[in-house]
Order: sequence, then structure tokens, then C-alpha cells
Amino acid sequence: MFQSKFYWDAWATTFIILFLQIGMTFLIPIIQALFLNELGRLQNTFTTLYIIPALIPAVVNVIIWKWIWHPDYGIANSIVALFGVEPQTWLSDPKLVLFCIVFPGVLGGGLNVLLYLAAIQSTSTDVLESAALDGCVGWRKIVYIILPNIKFMIFIQFIMAVIVAMNALDVPYLYASGGPSGASTTQGIYIFNTFNKDYNYGRGSAASIIMLLIVGIVTLMQMHFENAERE
Repeated sequence: MFQSKFYWDAWATTFIILFLQIGMTFLIPIIQALFLNELGRLQNTFTTLYIIPALIPAVVNVIIWKWIWHPDYGIANSIVALFGVEPQTWLSDPKLVLFCIVFPGVLGGGLNVLLYLAAIQSTSTDVLESAALDGCVGWRKIVYIILPNIKFMIFIQFIMAVIVAMNALDVPYLYASGGPSGASTTQGIYIFNTFNKDYNYGRGSAASIIMLLIVGIVTLMQMHFENAERE
């Protein structure tokens, strides 16, 4: 297995998706929760709108986005054409397929927004009032009061984001089935294909155990750094 180029390519794709998701989508729910916290009467309305993405099955969401990314009649090419960019093949382009898979997360929403909002609203009102009296308002309140108080939630969600990205299987498979030319074959898809297409249960089991160990090690390292920071 270690001598297989496909195995290492799958790991490379997995880490690329991890970095794209952390870089492109991780901060969006935090920003949305901060926005919701500042709203008055419309907070319940916008909270309902943000939770809608969590109610849509992943398969339906992928089908909608595959229409958007379609090279012939998709709206994505219509939008880039407004800026003078040539039409793209999107999901059929090895250089763009991972971006297309991760980009829908930029819209944010979902349960993460509610978790962050609940953490923000649990901040002591006495602390907020004292900070306001000292002139700590606006961006300073967010940076020095709110974010430090919800750091525990951000850390937990970061660990979950790493675990989900490293175990990515269903969404990349629904978008491109590991293609084109293996460009979207994550470690999860590699293990799935090893079991269900190659019928190599020994190699599939070995790859599964190694992925479990790596995810566990990464999680332990994150927890160690968090504990070290607290101390």
C-alpha cells in the first residue's frame, strides 16, 4: 500500500481539502454569529434562514451545485463571463474540482452558527457592561471580550472541522466520484474503492486503521497545544 502512488495522492488530496475548508469556510459561521448577535427584532428571522442549510440533505445540495457548476447551462459560467473570464469546465477540470467541492461552504449557515451564537450570548452581561463603560465597544469588544470568551467553542469546532475534512467521502464522491483523473479522490474515497471496486479487504482495512491513527494523532496534538496555551 505504501508503494502505491494512488494511496499517497489520496492523502495529498485529503490535506488540500482540509486546508481549503479551514481557509475558506471555517471563519464564516463565526462572522455570521457575530452579525446575528448584534441584530434586534430580526435575529429570529435570520437565525431561521441560517439553519435552513442544515435541513437540506447533502445529496440535494450537491445536485443543486452540480447544476450551478455545469459548463453548458450552469450559472457559474454566466457570472464569470460578466468579468470577461472564459467559460470553465469546473468539476471536469482537475485544477478546479476541489475548489468547486469546498466553495459551497463559503455561504455558511447551519448548526455551527447557532452553536457560536449560543456561546456568544452566554458571555456575562456584567463583563460587557463594564467593557462598554471603559470604552471597549465595536470591534474592540469583539476582539478583546467576545472572541476570548468563545475560544473553547472555536477550538472544539476546529477539531470537528479537521476530523470531517480528513474523513471526507460522501460529498466529494457525489460531486465527481473521485475524478477527473483522480483529482478529487480523498483518502475516504480511496478506502471505499479499495473495498467495493478492488475487493482488496486487507489493503482497505490497513488504510482505514492508518487514517484512524493519523486523525487521532492530529486531534491529540491540537488538544495538547490548547492545554499548553491555557497553562
